[in-house]
Amino acid sequence: MESLYAYWSESKQQDLEAQLVGFWAEDIWHRTECPLAKDVDWRGKNGVIQGKKQIHFNCLSKSINTEIKYVLWKRLEQQEWSPITVWRHIHIHVRWIIEWMNAYAPDANSFMERSLEKWELSFRSYLAERGKLTIKQRQYLAEGEIRVTKKDDPKISTLRVIYRNLQETYDERPEYEKDLWDLRKLGASLVKSAREHHLNFTFIPQPWLRQATKSYIRYCLATQAGGTCRNKLKYINQFSAFLNQLAREIKPNDIDRPLIVEYLSYLAKSDFGASYKQSSIGALKEFLELCAREKWAEVKDKRLIYLSDYPKQSNHLPKYIPLHIIEQLNQHLDALPPYIMRMVLILQETGRRISEVCCLHWDCLRQDAQGDWFLLHYQFKMKQQESIPISQELAAVIQEQQEFVISQWGRGFPYLFPTPKPRGKGKPISSNHFNYALKKLAYEKHICDESGQIYQFHSHQFRHTVGTQMINNGVPIHIVQRYLGHKSLEMTLRYAHIHDQTLKEEFAKYQGKMVDISGKVVQPENVIVEMAEGSNPGNIDGQWMKQNILAQALPNGLCSLPVIQGACPYGANKCLNCTHFKTDIRYLDKHKEHLERTSNIVEWAQQNLNSRRSKEILKENQPVKENLERIIKSLEANYDA
Repeated sequence: MESLYAYWSESKQQDLEAQLVGFWAEDIWHRTECPLAKDVDWRGKNGVIQGKKQIHFNCLSKSINTEIKYVLWKRLEQQEWSPITVWRHIHIHVRWIIEWMNAYAPDANSFMERSLEKWELSFRSYLAERGKLTIKQRQYLAEGEIRVTKKDDPKISTLRVIYRNLQETYDERPEYEKDLWDLRKLGASLVKSAREHHLNFTFIPQPWLRQATKSYIRYCLATQAGGTCRNKLKYINQFSAFLNQLAREIKPNDIDRPLIVEYLSYLAKSDFGASYKQSSIGALKEFLELCAREKWAEVKDKRLIYLSDYPKQSNHLPKYIPLHIIEQLNQHLDALPPYIMRMVLILQETGRRISEVCCLHWDCLRQDAQGDWFLLHYQFKMKQQESIPISQELAAVIQEQQEFVISQWGRGFPYLFPTPKPRGKGKPISSNHFNYALKKLAYEKHICDESGQIYQFHSHQFRHTVGTQMINNGVPIHIVQRYLGHKSLEMTLRYAHIHDQTLKEEFAKYQGKMVDISGKVVQPENVIVEMAEGSNPGNIDGQWMKQNILAQALPNGLCSLPVIQGACPYGANKCLNCTHFKTDIRYLDKHKEHLERTSNIVEWAQQNLNSRRSKEILKENQPVKENLERIIKSLEANYDA
């Protein structure tokens, strides 16, 4: 860990003191006078006012007092800590830190005089000698079971926070020169619901590799999201760990093909999945090639990693949620906190990414001229605003959440799903918060898979499930692609799981010919033109999606009625006599079944012509029978061709 004392100075410390004005400069902070706690309700769940009324800063060292006050002020101002947290819990930690500093280092000028490790060892010993060192056990859910881990004394944790905040404040070097980067200061693209904003290079002990990695990540940040760059740093950390366990020192020019093969063997023996290994190898390949090209390190300018080095991934089925799990989940939705329940309902219907739902704006609903609802959201992955049709029922659910937010945060609050009070600080809820709530529900309500194991919910499974259901329900693949916001059909095919036939067969069938009720071949692009008749060309995608996803799907084809005309005036049972009806080879078996039933009806009617009702039945079904015969003949002829 780099030494930070070199970046401390008395003038910098005086600058901190100068920033502490009014309430923040006082040595006693009364919670009722705090400018950031005017609207705080200090009552606990039992209605009793909780927490200390005052915080006393009585450290013998005035400069240490200043540093502690500065950190508390900044964390309150930036909503890293809430006033309730500070006056109920942090004040206890601060009291012990001041008591320890008065006994151990009464003349200290700054926490930066020593390393965090030394301060921490001293504070830990001080607490242990007085019987005040508490090591608690933290219970958490993992893989359907309760696990226990040790949780460090919160007083130690607060000391770490104070030290690291001061580190960041005193170190005025450009962010790229530090070993810990704050992505917010670098203007990196970040998902607002993300809780981690830093890149830590201290896990790379090799100086040359650390510096080269900084150059590599800086290069990547210019075009890639912060989360992507964090993953790439993780993969280089893995390579660094491999080099560190070797019995020899590795310099940049020592990296050759035999060393890479050794690393590939190291990865192969690890417990990481094929996807992680592929990404790790890909990042290392990119890193080494850029090092050679950009002269970040003296790496050999030759090919070191080949395509055959990447492990093959099995063609596993998409991880959709089985129907019996969905049924169990829906039975217990009311056991979830209301805001989590509403998020589940949004995911179940729309298949949005969890980051998109967490960061939904409060004003995310739109209604068109026909009274149908659309959900507006930002796709962080594609960096674009999207609008998708939703049901009236889901719109009502979102409106309930809007009212809840108004009751908690007032009008004008930007997000639909903030972390709820009292822990909430105005930021969007995190994906971890949502996932843990579902895992907790599965554990408490015993939601199990077919083998009797507690089901492991992950938010992205809802996306797989929606894509799978849409394909299985006959929604054309390109509409699924548009609805899920995929750039390519190949990406959509990974989400789609077709029962009883392969995805390639389904895709090939859809790319084949479509026919109308006369058996005439119709090109799919002409169907789009027909549906768009009279509509605004710039709006046809959203309207077509609305018609095909929200309307009742036809069991044997699709309706090309111009979307501007609204709902079908004839009813679904008239489709086989309607010129707007279009179908393709996917529905051939359904047409044959339909023809068999219709032929039986026609045959009965012909045998009972004396009946008025039989004549009406014959009049209705004879044209349907003839149209079905033409459709089947044309589909079979074109498919064979």
